[in-house]
Amino acid sequence: MAQKSDIEWTDATWNPVTGCTKVGPGCDNCYAKRFAERWRGIPGHPYEQGFDLTLWPSRLKQPVLWKKPRMIFVNSMSDLFHKDIDRTFIDAVFDAMEQADWHVYQVLTKRSSLMRNYVRKRYDGGPIPRHIWLGVSV
Repeated sequence: MAQKSDIEWTDATWNPVTGCTKVGPGCDNCYAKRFAERWRGIPGHPYEQGFDLTLWPSRLKQPVLWKKPRMIFVNSMSDLFHKDIDRTFIDAVFDAMEQADWHVYQVLTKRSSLMRNYVRKRYDGGPIPRHIWLGVSV
């Protein structure tokens, strides 16, 4: 989790999940996997587990602690809609985003159908909160 980001289109990153698995050709040049695997096996490093899918419940409270509004890239080191992430954990991520609504959240996925199905069910077909931006990367 970075309070400041070098990514030009965001202010901070927030990674309540790290790691992923390839879903298609768009994953061939994944920067997150290259970065995380460099640290695999280094005791105590946040990426000691490499790019294995890992949930970080302790990170769910981070956005509410940031009082100054920020543009936050959610899961820059993962995909929130990975098939192995339980819906209850995705709910907890959305709960955190809804609670700290002074931030703008950027959520990108390569799993568009899973995202679509999730938000339809969560918001009962109604509008997604304006401070949560959802997108698909290819």
